[in-house]
Formats: sequence, structure tokens, C-alpha cells
Amino acid sequence: MQLVCLERRSLWRWYAVFAQSLASLLIGSSLHGQDFLPQWHDPFLRPANSAIEPRSPVRFVWEDEEFDESFDPNPIRRTAYQNQYPLSKDSEDLLPREDHWHRLEEDSPKSPREESDSETNDQFADDEAPWIEWKKTIGTATWIAPNSGGMGVTSLEARGSIEFPSFQALWFVPRFAAHALNGPTIADLPGQLCDASFEVVGMLPIGEHWFVQAAVAPSFYTDGDNTGAEAFRTPGRALAFWKYSDTLTFIGGVLYLDRDDVKAIPSAGLLWNPNDDWKFELCAPRPRIAWRFSHDDESARWGYIVGEFGGGTWAIRRASGLNDVATLSDYRLMAGYERKWTSGRSWLVEAGYVFSRTLEYSSTPGEINLPSSALVRLGITF
Repeated sequence: MQLVCLERRSLWRWYAVFAQSLASLLIGSSLHGQDFLPQWHDPFLRPANSAIEPRSPVRFVWEDEEFDESFDPNPIRRTAYQNQYPLSKDSEDLLPREDHWHRLEEDSPKSPREESDSETNDQFADDEAPWIEWKKTIGTATWIAPNSGGMGVTSLEARGSIEFPSFQALWFVPRFAAHALNGPTIADLPGQLCDASFEVVGMLPIGEHWFVQAAVAPSFYTDGDNTGAEAFRTPGRALAFWKYSDTLTFIGGVLYLDRDDVKAIPSAGLLWNPNDDWKFELCAPRPRIAWRFSHDDESARWGYIVGEFGGGTWAIRRASGLNDVATLSDYRLMAGYERKWTSGRSWLVEAGYVFSRTLEYSSTPGEINLPSSALVRLGITF
């Protein structure tokens, strides 16, 4: 009878994971400076200390697993995505945690006494653990320098991650960004743009070497005056990951950008961590190679080079009063430095070159070419 109950409970859990993942159509563990591929837990697995420390229903979390091997990692905690397409500032954010590949509870038989104790502990953990967590907050400031005949852009962005310890295969990412434009009047653009999104991300393991991730991000892109249907967009993604080894994972899927210039792009590549000090994140639209050149018990220092596909599509009102849609597009190549602490806080600085810049309106055929420029970005995580 106990065996039947266990089987039914196990089936019910995986049905629940599958149903929730489909419902959300969906961010990935934020490596957040880890030396190996992230590890992910059974979505129903509780942190070991949840039955010991009483917690409030809502909690802010500051832990960082990079420096503490004894840390019992919380879920698939993934930050989300920006730049009007669903990939985060680091492609490492897409990955799950390593220990989610192992289903220890399924393969290890338990005695009736162990099963009873486990059920009691799980019930206690359910009563004590917070049911929702605000995982982290990330803020960035990006400046594209104005130049003769060109356009400068200053962008401020904030985003966070909302997760559920009792169901770690699902999380939310609210995001807001504001952009101040400084450019020639011939472009006929408003002085400011803004966008906001609420992304829903889901992840589901399939067997021992595969997992899938999906996301959808209802978003609003506007200048504040044109708030019609053209301002509403729904970027998303569907990705599959195959873990070839402990250090190498392959990625394939599609990114739906919902921009007027590029509706969708394929995403294929790999994530390779040959040792503790190197990360190769070779996948569109933000490939990155990072090197940890210094670390101690309290912090780590990383240097990296990274490419980006930038821009976006916004509903605007022209100077003539006409409602229109403007699309900015560019490519970026940057070098970066990041400092991370054991507390989970970090800061970064990036600088580089912005090229192949274009502006186009839906009401006017053709593109306006903008001169190349320089870019500087500052970021903080807390």
C-alpha cells in the first residue's frame, strides 16, 4: 500500500510540474559567478534548513553559492531578460543547476520508517518555508555617446526575480527601463522612450540529460504618448538543453523577439566550463567569454568580452502628431569587468563599440543609418 501511495505521489508531482510548465509557456539558474555549470534541484526539493529556521511568507534572499560548497542551493532561480528580447545579460542565467540532473529520491529505496520520517519532515518544511521569495534586484545604466550626425542614448533599467520555494520550476521577472534620446531633429524621435515587461519562465527536466525551458514576456513599449495596440508586444523563447558532460552543455531553440525588423531568430550554441576559471557562453544573441583572474574567500574578479544585438521597437508619436512605430537596431562588442562577493552582491562595468546602427519607421520605407559610437555600462546586483 505504501509503495502504491509513493508511486501515485510521484506521478502527481511530475504531472503538476508538467501542467504548470505548459500553463506558463515557460529567464535558469543564475550561475552568478559559479565555477561549474549550475546545479538544479527537483522542483519539489526543500532547502535543508527550511525545517529548522522559521521563515516569513515572503523573504528576500542574498545567498551566493559561488564561494560556499556546503550551500544547499535554492532552485532554478533565474533572472530574466532585457533589451527587448528574452535573453538575460549573461547567457549563464539560462542554465539549471547541476544537481537537478540527478533524481536521488527516485533511485534510492527507503525503509518504511525513513519514508514516514521524510513525510513528516516535508510536512514541517511546508509549514515553515516561505511560499514566495524576491530573489535579487539588478540595476543597469547604459550610455551610448552622441556624435556628429548621430544619436546618443542613456538607458536606466531595473529588474528582479520572484520565485516559489515550493515549486521551483516556475518564476517571474518584472522589468522596467527608461531611455533618454539625444540626437538630430531629422530623426523626428521623441526625447524619451520606456518599456516594461512581466516575464513568466518555466523549466522542465526530461530524462537525465535533457531539459526544456520556455518563457513569455507580455511587454509594453511606448514613448508615453502613443499607447495603442502597437505598444503591446510579447517576446518569448523556447530552448532545449542537452548536457553532454559535467562541463559542456549544448543549446538549441528559437527566440521570438516580436520586433518590427526581426521577428524571431534561431538560438544554437554551447556552454563550456573547462575549469574553474573559464566560461565560454557561445550562443546568440549575447555570446560571452569570461576569465576569473583573481579570487579569495570573500570575492571573485572576472574579465570578459561579450557581443550583443541591441535596440528595440517602440510605439511613438511623431512631431506632426502622427502615431507611428520606430525601431532602433545595432550591434555591440564590449569588454567587461565584474566583481562578486559572497553576500550575493556584485557590480560590473562594460565599455565597447556600437556599430551597424539603424533607425526605421513603419510608416516610411527604408532605413536611416546612424554613425557608430562608443558605449559604457554600469551594473549592480543586490
